[in-house]
Amino acid sequence: MSEDILHRLRAANQNPDIQFTPNVYNEALILIEDICLTIANKALMQLGMPASNRPANNLFDCDLQRETHYDSDELGTFVRTNLPQLILEQRIAYDRIMRAITEQSGGLFFIAAPGGTGKTFLRSLILATIRSQNNIALAIASSGIAATLLDGGRTTHSALKLPLNLQNTEAPTCNISKNSGMGKVLQTCQIIIWDECTMSHKKALEALDRTLRDFRGNRRIFGGALILLSGDFRQTLPIIPRSTPTDELHACLKSSVLWRHLQKLTLKTNMRVQQQRDASAGNFAKQLMDIGNGRMEIDESTQCITLPANFCKITEVFSNIAQNYKNHLWLSTRAILAAKNIDVNTINFTIQHGKPSETALCGLLMCRKTF
Repeated sequence: MSEDILHRLRAANQNPDIQFTPNVYNEALILIEDICLTIANKALMQLGMPASNRPANNLFDCDLQRETHYDSDELGTFVRTNLPQLILEQRIAYDRIMRAITEQSGGLFFIAAPGGTGKTFLRSLILATIRSQNNIALAIASSGIAATLLDGGRTTHSALKLPLNLQNTEAPTCNISKNSGMGKVLQTCQIIIWDECTMSHKKALEALDRTLRDFRGNRRIFGGALILLSGDFRQTLPIIPRSTPTDELHACLKSSVLWRHLQKLTLKTNMRVQQQRDASAGNFAKQLMDIGNGRMEIDESTQCITLPANFCKITEVFSNIAQNYKNHLWLSTRAILAAKNIDVNTINFTIQHGKPSETALCGLLMCRKTF
């Protein structure tokens, strides 16, 4: 890291003779310390490393600076441009959240919506509206992939410093001090948006509740802060190692004492189908809903469902494979996810039959191991 800093200094000053100085090493220490504060909320000295030379009041303010660096003018333009594009049910949800923020009534809200109904677009507008007014809106998600879809998004464990053994802790709290940067964020933020909350343990939400009540000095639910959850209970629920289905249901958010305070917002219109006006996309969306709602017929002997024959058409994903199998750019824009290697091999074999040669087809499929 010090070498990178030195290289930047030489390039910026157009002087290749600049050598290492204490300031170069100190900047590297500050960068390392910023990472440690983000991951573990600890300074270098607390981790047995040399301390950096930086103003004491800036030590734990990284999180606060992160949440206040947005360009309010740019965000205001984004809101004015995209707000009219909300459909009725999205606008109802948006207005209800913004009214709760204006009235400072706080509360726990949940956007119940399957994939494709515009949750990401709605959340982006809510975040942009609050930040355009120079207020703080914290965006977190239970998974890293979901966090990337939120502007300024972070994983829940990274942002809130939740204990790793939630299920074994009776009354967990967030490992954050009140005077830290994240502590200040939690005390002053107007909203916390938590995506893919349905896959989190109920004790994670309860830990946030205890922490906010303490930090804000308010005994109301979440210390009077507004919490906006989003997710889909048809998808992955909390995964508890070596557990029974009963254990997983008990760990679900709906089993939390906080769930009775929840206000539900519903999105039903599939925006992908509406915008593309594609009948096949609408049929696929319905099939997904049937699977999630348990309407598919179950084979009693295997306790498995049989997918419809038209559920996934390989020829639709890799159409014109005979003409494009050597086109790396074309191949890089399409993939099929499969849960097991045996399925990957089967689909690969099917695709290869559409090629004019016996050349092995690489990189077409991505394999994801299911735990």
